[in-house]
Amino acid sequence: MTITEPQRIAIMQLWGRVCKERGWKTSDKMLRLAKFSELLGRPLASTNDVERLDECTKLMSGLKCLLGISVRAGLEVADPTLNQARVLRNTILTDLVPCLELYIADVAGFMAAIMEDKNRWWKIERPARGMTLMDLDAKPVIRTDRTTGELREFPSQLKQMLFTLSARLNEKRKSAGDSVHDMRTRAGLVCACARCQNPRSNLVVPAVSAVDPDLESSIQADPDLGAAVPVESECPY
Repeated sequence: MTITEPQRIAIMQLWGRVCKERGWKTSDKMLRLAKFSELLGRPLASTNDVERLDECTKLMSGLKCLLGISVRAGLEVADPTLNQARVLRNTILTDLVPCLELYIADVAGFMAAIMEDKNRWWKIERPARGMTLMDLDAKPVIRTDRTTGELREFPSQLKQMLFTLSARLNEKRKSAGDSVHDMRTRAGLVCACARCQNPRSNLVVPAVSAVDPDLESSIQADPDLGAAVPVESECPY
């Protein structure tokens, strides 16, 4: 999936700031695509080709590093799994937990029990506290395959947690006789079924601020450039 309009706007806002600081022209499309390609490690034909999740944050982190405004951005450039972990935690907390709360009284305890069992929390030296999502990461798990005896890459701790919670939720939904539409509607979430094919939001994009005349003047010349909005601290996925 490619970036959304709000993501593209946030990226272009950061690029405008980088150009100002370095004396580059924001209207130089070839320079922009060359720098974006360098930061992502693959050639781009357009800013709109940036992938929505991992690449969006990777690109924004790289631009922040050029500006020298974020220590965490530098860390995420070096370790992309930090962003992946944030995305997975967000998906669990905002998409799965509200649905689980329809069928489980203590969702936090339910999740903690699964995490502790999967990761042998009490069999390694840890503080005497329950496990949380922040204790899981998005790094691939490398271990010996019991069948072949060879090292094999398995999904990360957070991906395994996402898969397990999704499976448990599906079981409980079916036992309750709910459709996916019924479940998501009751949980107050957007449903993507055929009956609910409405836009997720009606975003109104503000006009370009006259504070940045270079960015404003180049919009007409380059369709990749758009109205500028304040930069989000993270990729607005």
